[in-house]
Amino acid sequence: MTTHAELLRERLERAFQAADVPLGTATFQNGSITPALNVGDWPDGTTVTGLEVIVARTPALQSLDAFAFLGLVPSYTLRLINWSGTEDLEAATNAIAEEFWPLAEEPRLLPETPRTPEQLTLAVHPE
Repeated sequence: MTTHAELLRERLERAFQAADVPLGTATFQNGSITPALNVGDWPDGTTVTGLEVIVARTPALQSLDAFAFLGLVPSYTLRLINWSGTEDLEAATNAIAEEFWPLAEEPRLLPETPRTPEQLTLAVHPE
């Protein structure tokens, strides 16, 4: 059975490909390489370059403003990290919005500091 997080990862990959937004690369300790899109934390010792996208492993539950709607809808927080300093977070955000509109949570830019690269967070509904 495919989980919401797995489906979300597949949709994100398609959205980035359709918008021609390149993902960075993650290199594991054993030397194997994968696109820098992960659900949850990477294994210890993983290094990432370029655009990294981390999907929260556990969804938040949100209520929706809708007539006669009862219940909660899952939303997943995404963190986009600009490791190279040259990645286009706006293009990546637009690719996500194109696939998951309306967003569950608006994008919030976390500016670069001497200790952290530029980052952006937002949340999407998986369905």
